[in-house]
Amino acid sequence: MTFIVGTSLLIHPALSITVLAFYIGFIILFRSVAAISFALDIKQYGSKNWGILLGLGILGIIFSFILIWNPIFAGMSVVILVALSFLFSGLFSIYLGLQLRQIHKSSKSISAELKERYDDLMEEIRDEWDD
Repeated sequence: MTFIVGTSLLIHPALSITVLAFYIGFIILFRSVAAISFALDIKQYGSKNWGILLGLGILGIIFSFILIWNPIFAGMSVVILVALSFLFSGLFSIYLGLQLRQIHKSSKSISAELKERYDDLMEEIRDEWDD
């Protein structure tokens, strides 16, 4: 199957540009939606810089919609749009890593008593969901 798709894309370069734009657009879209979800998760952990992560996720969605909405334009400028999309996705990954590292460091200072209370609360929540 992949051989047939590859051969078809080589024979029809205009189709290749469109397919490439859609493929990359959807990949960036899904990663950007995940980025927004990660940003909201980081917010729940008390990070003050979650808005930057959210903004990078939204920028990724905007660029992915440009790729999906207008694949002919995207095909002509796919290098620039893909580079920008991956740039924002990469910036998000770096910033997310820094935020997770900060959360990890701050979680080490939590007392054993508080950790035990947290574990008990999480167990109560799981029991409530199971009922």
